Amino acid sequence: MFSVSAQPFDAREPELTAVVLALPEDDMELLTERIDMSHALLPIANRPMIWYILQWLEQGGILDIKIITTRESEADIVSYVEVYKGIANITVKALGDVNGTADALRQVAPLIKSNFVVVPCDLVIDVPATHFFDIIRIRRPAVATMFCEAMKSEGGGGSVKPRHLPMCVGIDQPSSRLVLLQDIDKKSEDLALSMSLIRRFPSMALSDKMQDTHVYVFQRWVLDYVSVHPEIVSLQEDLLPLLVRAQSQPHLLEKNGIDRYLPASTAQRIDKYDTGVQFGQHEQADHSASTKSDSLEVFVYVRRGGIIGRANEIPRYCDLNSVVARISTGARTDSSAVLAQQTQVGAESMVGASTQLRERCSVKRSVVGAHCNIGKDVKIVNSVIMDHVTIGDGVKLESCIVCKLASVGNNAQLKGCEVGPRVAVPDDSSFKNTPVTEDSDLLDDGMSTEFR
Repeated sequence: MFSVSAQPFDAREPELTAVVLALPEDDMELLTERIDMSHALLPIANRPMIWYILQWLEQGGILDIKIITTRESEADIVSYVEVYKGIANITVKALGDVNGTADALRQVAPLIKSNFVVVPCDLVIDVPATHFFDIIRIRRPAVATMFCEAMKSEGGGGSVKPRHLPMCVGIDQPSSRLVLLQDIDKKSEDLALSMSLIRRFPSMALSDKMQDTHVYVFQRWVLDYVSVHPEIVSLQEDLLPLLVRAQSQPHLLEKNGIDRYLPASTAQRIDKYDTGVQFGQHEQADHSASTKSDSLEVFVYVRRGGIIGRANEIPRYCDLNSVVARISTGARTDSSAVLAQQTQVGAESMVGASTQLRERCSVKRSVVGAHCNIGKDVKIVNSVIMDHVTIGDGVKLESCIVCKLASVGNNAQLKGCEVGPRVAVPDDSSFKNTPVTEDSDLLDDGMSTEFR
């Protein structure tokens, strides 16, 4: 599924530029080494998570790729790009202050000359890229996006509970247009829909099970529009809902100045035989409004089932590690890893390069990174162990994340915890459902939470 190589594609005249957003996520801050650092290089099944989206773009023939990140992450991502084995032309652009995804686009607008696709660095996806982009090439919508049904949890991990912000998504079935994005009020069983929306899209299907993957394909004029509207901060929360509403409320095109940016070939779709003689006064007004809204199409590709999700929250990050490790077709235990006698590594687990597991270790439904040193009688279940981690004898880890360069002392027991980068967990300590960081009072006091 996630092959290392991609099919060659003629990119002398790139039709699409890819913008990969490798910006910090508040919900992943516990796992990164520094403040304001992107999570793009955190491992999923022992590969930097950004590898998966770069491969997907290449397989879709998108070979002009720009990675947008922070200055704090620039050196690390540049170093990775230098050793990344791909066929795309990848450049890294570091930004200072970034106030949302739309603001990031405004800052790099001069670098984007063509239509473009925006993707997050943390997306793992099994949708065939050629299939998705071929649909876009045929339809040529102003905006295209991808929604999916949430994957079933693999058990999660860490102390953080997944956030679920319910949203009602409306899709016009005949045209596959995204026509409604509306937050759901949990306190009310009612859903208010405008009559203009119902009249415009009578075959609309509603769902509260869909999630936005943050894959957006835009025509270049959209960037021109965003560049002069600083009030648009987020692509997901500001720009997309506005464009979706404008399809059923044509007055928004003029009110928000969108009509001035629509290409003439798109905005003037009025059939030469459609004249005022054919319509009554009100019918002609409705027809004119419909024609205006037709000039703006927000297409949505819906993925049901399969493997698709973002690692922008700790439970989802754990789930994606589990599912990708399970379906991986490569070697589960690297040939350079050393496994002592009576050590067991489950069929759904992975062990990285130059890692040592001593006698009677047990690894189940977990990913262990490279250059780790695992002591005797250690039990690791449903956990993610990053690179260069040291784990003492007799340790028990369940549903945990142990970050890079951390260490866990002898006979420690942890369940549902995140151990931050470079953190040293004391011998004989117990923690449950709590982050363990350098600033943790529990470490300073030598105390522990009850473990059962």
